[in-house]
Amino acid sequence: MKNHAYQNGRLIQTNKKFSALKQKQKEWITNELRQRYISAINYPHVKLHPRKRDQILDEVYDLIEGKEIWIPYGEVKRHYFSKIPSFIRKNKRLIQQELSAIKEDV
Repeated sequence: MKNHAYQNGRLIQTNKKFSALKQKQKEWITNELRQRYISAINYPHVKLHPRKRDQILDEVYDLIEGKEIWIPYGEVKRHYFSKIPSFIRKNKRLIQQELSAIKEDV
């Protein structure tokens, strides 16, 4: 049991991977990260400042702990940083769709 520890009366796995979460949990975490990241972007093609990125990560990790989902902070951080380019692409795509819809209406 070298990779397990008791915390708050519960046995937790200290080396748990993001992929070990349930699909619903993974989707919820990714959606929270995406929504907060996109709402914080001022310019559609620019990454956020590192302090702002870390602030978003901390806020979402607090929500994860509030839902009593056990996942190491480093795993959430790794997942978040791997998803940032896709968040930017998705935001860019949404803005282009909105602009094209506006142009069609005019």
